[in-house]
This record gives sequence, structure tokens and C-alpha cells, in this order.
Amino acid sequence: MNTKMLQIYFTIMLLLQIGPVLSQGHAKHTETRLQKLEILLDRQQSINKELQIEISECKSMKDKKRQNSPTAVAFSTQLTTHLTGLGHHAAVIFDKVILDTTSSYNNGDGVFVVPITGIYVFTWTVSVGVDDWQNTELVVNGIPYAYTKVDSGTGSDYGSGTQIVVLKVNKRDHIWIRTGNTGNGVVDGKTFDTYSGWILFPME
Repeated sequence: MNTKMLQIYFTIMLLLQIGPVLSQGHAKHTETRLQKLEILLDRQQSINKELQIEISECKSMKDKKRQNSPTAVAFSTQLTTHLTGLGHHAAVIFDKVILDTTSSYNNGDGVFVVPITGIYVFTWTVSVGVDDWQNTELVVNGIPYAYTKVDSGTGSDYGSGTQIVVLKVNKRDHIWIRTGNTGNGVVDGKTFDTYSGWILFPME
């Protein structure tokens, strides 16, 4: 066997011996990388779980804060009785509370006490029976800002009037509905009449 053939022979033998060693080294390296990736994946999954819990808690707190927010002001009331003998500037007391998110309406005197300064909408409806007539007005701290004039006319008709007004009012202002300077002092009520208000946006 000549020198060239011997070189080829020894090269082949060397490769056959080194090949398994290289394969084992590559496999070990791959296994190590896989282990590291598994550790990273577990860690990421743990972080994701913690983030999901934190997001859920934040949403819960946000919802609770929204429900308890003092800016969520709204009330709605109803007059269930028939009122007679009302004098000029007598309070029309809507006795039934349908909604009052901030407990700011007093159905004992008919006064809504503003819980937070802002722009509000107020609306009310007053009805009268046959041959009755009555003016009403919405007042803020005793000053009238809006009015209704209801007259059933003659015959057997009933009368009803609704007014709506948008006002800027301040915290602790007193707002109610009262009779005006004209009328025979009768308000029909009987659940047909309502007085409501809600905040458009706060200004504090």
C-alpha cells in the first residue's frame, strides 16, 4: 500500500472515530438549550399568570370606583297624591323616590341638595284636573329658573305640562319645585307627575 493510500485510510478511520463524539457533543448542546428554553417558558407563563391576576384586580377596582363615584348623580321622583290648597310659592313635594344614586333628594320637603358642583339637567311634569290651573317653577336657593303653566281649560279635559332646563349649580345648592304666583292651588299628581335630575359633567 503506497503512502497516499495510507493517508486516505488513516483519514477515514479518524473520521469514523471522531463522528460519534461530535454527534454526542451536538446532542448534549441541543439538550442543554432545550432545558434553558423550558425554564424560560415556565418563567414567562408564571409572569403571564401574575399579569392576568393584576389586570383582573385593576378592572374590579375600576368598576367599583365607577359605581361609587360621586359624579354619578341622578334622581327621579314621583307625586303619588292629589294636592289641594297650595298657596303661592308652596313646595310641590314629590313623595315617591324612584332613583337617587347619591341620596340627595329629601321626599319630606321635596328638596334636592346638590352633591357636587357641575352642569345638571332638571325636568318636571305637573298635571291638573278638570277646571284646574296651576303655574309651577323650578327654584335654586329660592330663585326661579324655569316655569310651567298648566290649564285644563273648560269642559272635561285634563292639563299637563313638562319643562326641562340645563343649569350650572354648586355643591350644597337647594333645588325644588314650587307653585307660581297664579293657579287655584291644585296639582293632580296620582303618579302622573315627576321631578328628575342628573349631572352632565362635574366642574370640581
